[in-house]
Amino acid sequence: MYNKMTTPYFVLTTETSKNVADASANQIITMNNKIVHILPYVNIEYYMKHGLFESNIIEWCKQLCSTDKNTLDIGAHSGTYALNLADYSKSVYAFEPQRSTYYSLCGGVCLSGKQNVHCIQNGLGSSDQCGMKELSIVSPDGGGSTLHPTSHVIRTESIEIRTLDSFELDNIGFIKMDVEENELFVLRGGVDTLRRSNFPKILFESNYENKELFEFLRSLNYNIVPLSGYRNMYLAEQ
Repeated sequence: MYNKMTTPYFVLTTETSKNVADASANQIITMNNKIVHILPYVNIEYYMKHGLFESNIIEWCKQLCSTDKNTLDIGAHSGTYALNLADYSKSVYAFEPQRSTYYSLCGGVCLSGKQNVHCIQNGLGSSDQCGMKELSIVSPDGGGSTLHPTSHVIRTESIEIRTLDSFELDNIGFIKMDVEENELFVLRGGVDTLRRSNFPKILFESNYENKELFEFLRSLNYNIVPLSGYRNMYLAEQ
């Protein structure tokens, strides 16, 4: 079940209202499967009925990965893509800036024993976005958080933005990107990275045809193909 170099873990829960030495209400949870997702409770009914969000796309993405190339998961959330694509990639670099969501990502990676998944608590953007920025959190499950003006903000959180190029990653075969209207800025800050990796395929979300984003991708000689059955998912490839 586990790689020999991986420490297996179980989950121990305790009552916060009791003395730490009182183990009468403790629970121990062991993991029977190889991939463990730590997911927001607010969506539990969906997960129980349907499994993971975008499960069909995640399965389809496996063919876009290669065990001799790295995968980037930009906007990794709790790691549903990163964890399931790890065995099909040399390494996965999962970027998630929101604190609690990042912790759930790390927990899932740890419990799943995925040593080739590297969790990075940074947002990505263009060079003029770099530094500490305010992230607007708009939903209790952490989805939809954005750097851009929005309504119905639950709370805000300070995050660090860096360019993709600043990480000096290479040998990238596939990129999944879901960063709530910041895709264009991520790409502007990652052109050298794309070029070094011979312009890998990019799966991205756009809730409308973002003309400036699409034109920028086409300026890099990408073709943009909409995913069949999804109104807001696209694959950019050369």
